[in-house]
Amino acid sequence: MLDEIAFKNLKLPRYIQIRWQLQTLLVSSKWPIDKPIPSEQELIQQYGVSIGTIRKAVECLVEDGFLVKIQGKGTFLKYPDFKFSLTRFFHLKGEQGSSPPLIGEVQHIEVISAVPEINQHLNLSEDTDLIYIERIRRHADVVVLSEKIWLSAKLFHKIKDIPLKKVGNLLYPFYYEHCDQFVMSATEQLSFTTAYIDKYLCDQPVPLVKVCRWAKNMEGKIIEYRESYGLAENFNYKVEIH
Repeated sequence: MLDEIAFKNLKLPRYIQIRWQLQTLLVSSKWPIDKPIPSEQELIQQYGVSIGTIRKAVECLVEDGFLVKIQGKGTFLKYPDFKFSLTRFFHLKGEQGSSPPLIGEVQHIEVISAVPEINQHLNLSEDTDLIYIERIRRHADVVVLSEKIWLSAKLFHKIKDIPLKKVGNLLYPFYYEHCDQFVMSATEQLSFTTAYIDKYLCDQPVPLVKVCRWAKNMEGKIIEYRESYGLAENFNYKVEIH
């Protein structure tokens, strides 16, 4: 991201500058998602601009999916909702016929040496160390997904010292809280494999669904690469076309 001096040198419209400054402020201060951002009057006093400029800057962040407006409550930092991005592919039914939520549990974290293929996914130099995480997502006692996750050891070095039991159900808020890394968006790619054994799912090769994810920060840079595996026999794809 451009620093403040570079931004001013570009002579961008004031609302664009405010948009960038506000976005940086919210992320760098670890702004809670359940706390509304400062009011328009507070932002006017802080940045010394008109209400129109503030409203335009905030609206840009809303359109980008960084903020969300809730009527009667205010404007809040918005986390992307990935809760059902993977479970929608697997046929699990709860008591009411709906897909039950999955519980995420981290099984293993370690610092590893560079892996050329993974470093390439993360756009890291070939000698950059990695944080490697193994995580399962289960329903009751049944493991539905097995996940392998790679991160830059430089950006996420604090994770290696945190006990596994203190890692919450959701990783992205955890990244933000402990490493100041905010996941803004992600790209997923689905494929099938029959030549892979996953210790959390099977003890011999069976058809598996593989979902690769590239998670990006607010600058559009990839900060997490993830491979999620699930049994192909549970795979379900349904779409309505009108």
